Amino acid sequence: MPSELYTQFATIAALHLFAVMSPGPDFALIMRQSIIYGRKASIVTSIGIGIGILFHIFYCIIGLGYIISEHESLFIIIKLTGAFYLIFIGYKSLTTKSEIKIDKKTNDISPSVFISFTTGFLTNILNPKATLFFLSLYTFIVNEQSNFTIQLFYGIWMSAVTTLWFCLLSIILTNEKFTRNINKFSFYTQNATAIMLIIIGIRLLIK
Repeated sequence: MPSELYTQFATIAALHLFAVMSPGPDFALIMRQSIIYGRKASIVTSIGIGIGILFHIFYCIIGLGYIISEHESLFIIIKLTGAFYLIFIGYKSLTTKSEIKIDKKTNDISPSVFISFTTGFLTNILNPKATLFFLSLYTFIVNEQSNFTIQLFYGIWMSAVTTLWFCLLSIILTNEKFTRNINKFSFYTQNATAIMLIIIGIRLLIK
């Protein structure tokens, strides 16, 4: 691999790591899933978020990213859809209290794997900030010298790192010592993460 590609990869890896670790809809969602539903659901949601990254990479590689960047109305539709979805998730979290059923053997709560995965996937692909991030990345850093294989490698790398980061976060947030302390304030923590999601959604609407 030429030195230019090493430099390019290091730049992409650093930018993506900073972006994925920054608080946002994905981060708030994992906090919500961990607190309300437990480790299993949160990890499955993390995988959904990671696969969502591949969706962004796919449309950037095949050219849909260019179409979105050139047609503001299409981006606005994505932005509004994402905003309303985040508000919906936040509202649902605020109203989910006594309906939770805990498996005492595993200490996990069980929405289906499909629902957990879909929640993570949709939250990521409908996040307009993620759309802008990957459009910028593939427009200004990944150029014509980067062939399809290299671009795909970058995408798989970012998807894997995203999944690992949120899985690690899920494990930390559902650690026995952590949950023993956080359970004392679970009502407030759950509402705080729900409000965070709603605020993010509202900010997307008014921007």
